[in-house]
Amino acid sequence: MKLINILMLLAAMSFMPINAKAQNKDVQRIEFEFRAGLTTPLGSYHGGSAQTGAALGMEGRYNFKGAPCDCGLMLDLTTARRGFEPMDRKDLDIWQSNRTLALAATGNYNFQQGRNINPFVGVAIGVAVNDVVGDKIYPSKGTSLFFSPRIGIELLHHLRLTVSSNFSRKGYNNLQFSLGLVIGGRPKKNDIL
Repeated sequence: MKLINILMLLAAMSFMPINAKAQNKDVQRIEFEFRAGLTTPLGSYHGGSAQTGAALGMEGRYNFKGAPCDCGLMLDLTTARRGFEPMDRKDLDIWQSNRTLALAATGNYNFQQGRNINPFVGVAIGVAVNDVVGDKIYPSKGTSLFFSPRIGIELLHHLRLTVSSNFSRKGYNNLQFSLGLVIGGRPKKNDIL
Protein backbone atom coordinates (compact mmCIF):
# COMPACT_ATOMS: atom_id res chain seq x y z
CA MET A 1 0.00 0.00 0.00
CA LYS A 2 2.89 2.39 0.71
CA LEU A 3 4.23 1.95 -2.85
CA ILE A 4 0.86 2.94 -4.30
CA ASN A 5 0.80 6.08 -2.15
CA ILE A 6 4.30 7.07 -3.33
CA LEU A 7 3.38 6.51 -6.97
CA MET A 8 0.16 8.53 -6.59
CA LEU A 9 2.08 11.41 -4.98
CA LEU A 10 4.65 11.24 -7.77
CA ALA A 11 1.93 11.42 -10.43
CA ALA A 12 0.09 14.27 -8.69
CA MET A 13 3.25 16.36 -8.31
CA SER A 14 4.15 15.94 -11.98
CA PHE A 15 0.88 17.65 -13.00
CA MET A 16 1.20 20.63 -10.64
CA PRO A 17 1.22 23.94 -12.53
CA ILE A 18 4.44 25.80 -11.83
CA ASN A 19 5.78 28.94 -13.46
CA ALA A 20 9.33 27.87 -14.34
CA LYS A 21 10.73 31.40 -14.72
CA ALA A 22 9.34 32.59 -11.37
CA GLN A 23 10.32 29.49 -9.37
CA ASN A 24 13.63 28.40 -10.88
CA LYS A 25 17.09 29.91 -11.32
CA ASP A 26 19.54 29.33 -14.14
CA VAL A 27 21.99 26.65 -13.00
CA GLN A 28 25.21 25.09 -14.25
CA ARG A 29 24.46 22.74 -17.12
CA ILE A 30 26.34 19.63 -15.92
CA GLU A 31 26.10 17.91 -12.55
CA PHE A 32 27.19 14.58 -11.08
CA GLU A 33 25.77 12.64 -8.15
CA PHE A 34 27.31 9.84 -6.09
CA ARG A 35 24.88 8.10 -3.74
CA ALA A 36 24.57 5.33 -1.19
CA GLY A 37 21.50 4.03 0.55
CA LEU A 38 19.37 1.24 1.90
CA THR A 39 16.81 -0.98 0.19
CA THR A 40 13.94 -3.20 1.17
CA PRO A 41 12.40 -5.82 -1.13
CA LEU A 42 9.01 -5.26 -2.75
CA GLY A 43 6.60 -8.18 -3.00
CA SER A 44 6.96 -11.74 -1.80
CA TYR A 45 9.55 -14.22 -2.99
CA HIS A 46 9.47 -17.92 -2.01
CA GLY A 47 8.24 -17.03 1.50
CA GLY A 48 11.40 -15.15 2.47
CA SER A 49 11.28 -12.35 5.03
CA ALA A 50 12.34 -8.86 3.93
CA GLN A 51 15.73 -7.65 5.15
CA THR A 52 17.58 -4.38 4.66
CA GLY A 53 19.99 -4.32 1.74
CA ALA A 54 22.50 -1.88 0.31
CA ALA A 55 22.47 0.46 -2.68
CA LEU A 56 25.19 2.38 -4.52
CA GLY A 57 24.86 4.59 -7.55
CA MET A 58 26.16 7.43 -9.65
CA GLU A 59 24.49 9.69 -12.14
CA GLY A 60 25.42 12.41 -14.57
CA ARG A 61 22.77 14.98 -15.49
CA TYR A 62 22.34 17.82 -17.98
CA ASN A 63 20.22 20.81 -16.85
CA PHE A 64 18.25 22.47 -19.64
CA LYS A 65 18.63 26.25 -19.89
CA GLY A 66 15.51 28.14 -18.79
CA ALA A 67 13.63 24.93 -17.95
CA PRO A 68 13.14 23.08 -14.67
CA CYS A 69 14.05 19.74 -16.28
CA ASP A 70 17.19 17.66 -16.49
CA CYS A 71 18.14 14.38 -18.14
CA GLY A 72 21.04 12.04 -17.70
CA LEU A 73 22.48 8.55 -17.31
CA MET A 74 22.73 6.51 -14.14
CA LEU A 75 24.47 3.37 -13.01
CA ASP A 76 22.78 1.89 -9.96
CA LEU A 77 23.48 -1.24 -7.88
CA THR A 78 20.66 -2.33 -5.55
CA THR A 79 19.68 -5.46 -3.67
CA ALA A 80 16.49 -7.17 -2.60
CA ARG A 81 17.65 -9.16 0.42
CA ARG A 82 15.48 -11.81 2.10
CA GLY A 83 16.02 -14.20 4.97
CA PHE A 84 14.97 -17.85 4.86
CA GLU A 85 14.54 -20.36 7.68
CA PRO A 86 15.33 -23.95 6.75
CA MET A 87 12.70 -26.43 7.89
CA ASP A 88 15.16 -28.59 9.80
CA ARG A 89 17.47 -25.88 11.27
CA LYS A 90 15.75 -22.84 12.80
CA ASP A 91 19.05 -21.65 14.30
CA LEU A 92 20.67 -20.95 10.89
CA ASP A 93 20.74 -17.46 9.40
CA ILE A 94 20.29 -18.06 5.70
CA TRP A 95 19.78 -15.12 3.36
CA GLN A 96 19.68 -14.44 -0.34
CA SER A 97 20.40 -11.09 -1.90
CA ASN A 98 18.97 -10.56 -5.38
CA ARG A 99 21.27 -7.97 -6.91
CA THR A 100 20.33 -5.59 -9.74
CA LEU A 101 22.86 -3.55 -11.71
CA ALA A 102 20.96 -1.00 -13.80
CA LEU A 103 22.09 1.31 -16.57
CA ALA A 104 19.31 3.78 -17.31
CA ALA A 105 18.40 7.10 -18.86
CA THR A 106 16.93 9.53 -16.33
CA GLY A 107 14.65 12.53 -16.42
CA ASN A 108 13.68 14.83 -13.55
CA TYR A 109 11.38 17.78 -12.99
CA ASN A 110 12.75 20.28 -10.42
CA PHE A 111 10.15 22.33 -8.59
CA GLN A 112 12.61 24.94 -7.21
CA GLN A 113 15.70 24.48 -9.36
CA GLY A 114 18.67 26.49 -8.12
CA ARG A 115 17.09 27.15 -4.71
CA ASN A 116 18.42 25.87 -1.38
CA ILE A 117 15.44 23.50 -1.10
CA ASN A 118 14.54 21.86 -4.42
CA PRO A 119 11.89 19.08 -4.47
CA PHE A 120 11.93 16.91 -7.59
CA VAL A 121 10.19 13.98 -9.26
CA GLY A 122 11.68 11.78 -11.91
CA VAL A 123 11.96 8.47 -13.65
CA ALA A 124 14.71 6.15 -14.87
CA ILE A 125 14.26 3.68 -17.71
CA GLY A 126 16.90 1.24 -18.92
CA VAL A 127 18.26 -2.26 -18.68
CA ALA A 128 19.07 -4.35 -15.60
CA VAL A 129 21.45 -7.24 -15.06
CA ASN A 130 20.11 -9.48 -12.29
CA ASP A 131 22.07 -12.02 -10.24
CA VAL A 132 22.04 -13.69 -6.82
CA VAL A 133 24.68 -13.15 -4.12
CA GLY A 134 24.92 -14.69 -0.65
CA ASP A 135 23.32 -18.08 -0.09
CA LYS A 136 21.95 -19.12 -3.49
CA ILE A 137 18.75 -20.77 -2.31
CA TYR A 138 16.78 -19.81 -5.42
CA PRO A 139 19.42 -19.11 -8.08
CA SER A 140 18.41 -16.92 -11.00
CA LYS A 141 20.07 -14.44 -13.29
CA GLY A 142 19.54 -12.62 -16.54
CA THR A 143 18.75 -9.23 -18.01
CA SER A 144 15.48 -7.35 -17.91
CA LEU A 145 13.95 -3.96 -18.50
CA PHE A 146 14.37 -1.50 -15.64
CA PHE A 147 11.86 1.14 -14.54
CA SER A 148 12.27 3.41 -11.53
CA PRO A 149 9.94 6.27 -10.52
CA ARG A 150 11.47 8.51 -7.86
CA ILE A 151 10.79 11.49 -5.69
CA GLY A 152 13.12 13.51 -3.51
CA ILE A 153 14.59 16.78 -2.38
CA GLU A 154 17.92 18.48 -3.03
CA LEU A 155 19.26 20.54 -0.13
CA LEU A 156 21.81 23.37 -0.34
CA HIS A 157 22.78 22.38 -3.91
CA HIS A 158 24.87 19.43 -2.66
CA LEU A 159 22.75 16.87 -0.75
CA ARG A 160 20.05 14.86 -2.45
CA LEU A 161 17.61 12.66 -0.54
CA THR A 162 15.76 10.27 -2.85
CA VAL A 163 13.11 7.57 -2.54
CA SER A 164 12.76 5.33 -5.58
CA SER A 165 10.94 2.13 -6.50
CA ASN A 166 13.13 -0.08 -8.66
CA PHE A 167 11.31 -2.58 -10.90
CA SER A 168 13.18 -5.16 -12.97
CA ARG A 169 11.81 -8.67 -12.32
CA LYS A 170 10.03 -10.69 -9.62
CA GLY A 171 12.21 -11.12 -6.57
CA TYR A 172 14.51 -8.25 -7.52
CA ASN A 173 12.15 -5.27 -7.16
CA ASN A 174 12.98 -2.99 -4.24
CA LEU A 175 12.28 0.31 -2.53
CA GLN A 176 15.41 2.44 -2.17
CA PHE A 177 16.21 5.30 0.24
CA SER A 178 19.43 7.08 -0.69
CA LEU A 179 21.60 10.07 0.20
CA GLY A 180 23.56 11.60 -2.66
CA LEU A 181 26.40 14.08 -2.93
CA VAL A 182 25.94 16.45 -5.89
CA ILE A 183 28.83 18.15 -7.67
CA GLY A 184 27.87 20.89 -10.14
CA GLY A 185 24.37 22.10 -11.00
CA ARG A 186 24.65 25.10 -8.67
CA PRO A 187 23.09 28.46 -9.57
CA LYS A 188 25.26 30.44 -11.96
CA LYS A 189 27.29 33.16 -10.26
CA ASN A 190 25.22 35.99 -11.78
CA ASP A 191 22.04 34.34 -10.45
CA ILE A 192 23.05 33.79 -6.78
CA LEU A 193 21.11 35.88 -4.24
